[in-house]
Amino acid sequence: MVIVVQRSVTFPPIKLKRIDEYIKFVATRQPTPSELREVGIEIGRGRGDITRFLERLGVVEQAQGRVALTPLGRQLASLREALGVAVYHALFFQRLPQYRVMVEAVAEGREGDLETLFKAVNTKLSAISPSVWINKVAFKTLIQIGEDVGVLEKQGSLYRYLGDPVERALVEYHEKSGVKVGYYYYLPADKLIVPNCGKPEPPNSLYRVEILCVLESIYKAFQM
Repeated sequence: MVIVVQRSVTFPPIKLKRIDEYIKFVATRQPTPSELREVGIEIGRGRGDITRFLERLGVVEQAQGRVALTPLGRQLASLREALGVAVYHALFFQRLPQYRVMVEAVAEGREGDLETLFKAVNTKLSAISPSVWINKVAFKTLIQIGEDVGVLEKQGSLYRYLGDPVERALVEYHEKSGVKVGYYYYLPADKLIVPNCGKPEPPNSLYRVEILCVLESIYKAFQM
């Protein structure tokens, strides 16, 4: 992945819950920017901070004065129904370079306090370009999102890496929706998350699914 970042990156102080509410509302209403503010989902001026943020990620678009999900956004909303908020980790990891660098910094050290991780992330960013850095407010937003999606947790003053939340969500989904035999899960057709990852297993009308195939397909779908 080629990482391209701005010199000083600022993110609106958005919690994942607000982003999730925004996605659900836009998916069902295709509202105007003013309607998003009226229901308390949008913040900021003009188009709004959340709208600009999600436009940047390729999740929403504006046409004829209304905000709608892009094809990528609709795929995100569909996966959200099956996997919960963990799916946002795949989106941010693939499309938000600063988030990806933050996750990699926590994963490499396994744990660290806020200041240590903040310095580690900016060290990584400066290795990409000496003029690149992320400010403390933006970093705290990314850390909070990391907690919300389940890629890290805070224990006392330390943040600890928990592994890939998308993979955990996939395992949980397949354990609820199918039967595991060896390395594979066997599911009915209507429970397949990625149809191409299901191999028909007659005569039981079930499909054999490998978790790794589904996981890779989800990350590939969100790739820039």
